Amino acid sequence: MSDWVSACVVGVDIGGSKISAGLVTQGGEILRTRSVATPSTPSAILAEVKQLSHELIAGYQGEIVAVGIGSAGMVDSKSGQVIHANDNLPGWTGTSLSALEIGDGLPVLAENDARALSYGEAKMGAGRDYTSLLCVTVGTGVGGGIILNGEIWRGTNYSAGEIGYLVVGWEGDKPIILDQFVSGPGIERAYQASTGAEERIPLTEITRRAYGGELVAAQIIKDKAEQLGVILGGFAAAINPAALVIGGGVAQIGELWWEALEAAFRETVPPLLRSTPILPAKLGVEAVLLGAAMLAWDKVTP
Repeated sequence: MSDWVSACVVGVDIGGSKISAGLVTQGGEILRTRSVATPSTPSAILAEVKQLSHELIAGYQGEIVAVGIGSAGMVDSKSGQVIHANDNLPGWTGTSLSALEIGDGLPVLAENDARALSYGEAKMGAGRDYTSLLCVTVGTGVGGGIILNGEIWRGTNYSAGEIGYLVVGWEGDKPIILDQFVSGPGIERAYQASTGAEERIPLTEITRRAYGGELVAAQIIKDKAEQLGVILGGFAAAINPAALVIGGGVAQIGELWWEALEAAFRETVPPLLRSTPILPAKLGVEAVLLGAAMLAWDKVTP
């Protein structure tokens, strides 16, 4: 048996704009990290993952026992194949992540990035004291993951937790989904429509204006936070998690957004659910990497 104290796994986060990788101990300590901009083709992405992993492994004295990958797109965690991906990673659908040969027979585990994040938050982040969680990421899109009895609930076709697909309204005969409605771009579009601006204003600037006293900016942020709170309230009533964990770039707006979201959530849910904790994610930009690493540890730990 190898020395599990000095052993590490490689954790990888494949996103639409950046690939990050790190050496992670069984206790969740990140010893080294590397990152690179995400290339434009699947073959180049896989080559970068391999290169980053080799850079991390080179010269490390302990044993490397597995590789865990959290990737954008729907991922079949049994086969390690990407079964669906959007235009953020063109051509990514059908990619086999488990076929990557990182080292001498190293097992490679792959998972959807939002579910990897959820697992990381459940194991060592904001949700570590709860056995069931609804984890939500609100950024350029809306993603999520469900933790039941301390484990990821993936669903029959590996789409459990994809709350971004929830329909929240209609534009004529076209459905509007949550991903388009309350994400960063959704806030930007709403602000543009309210102000008549010729171009979309970045979310960071809208936030600055809101805290600087601009009423329109503040109201748009509150409206979108309230809308998300109502939708999460309905979803939480359906699955009844012990807590919600929320992260992503939009969640960094601050108390203006958080207070409106929480108030709307508590007004929406049945009385028995009104005390459900709503917690900010703790692991930040390393959440996917850490969650993927912990899943890899689960795979190889005796």
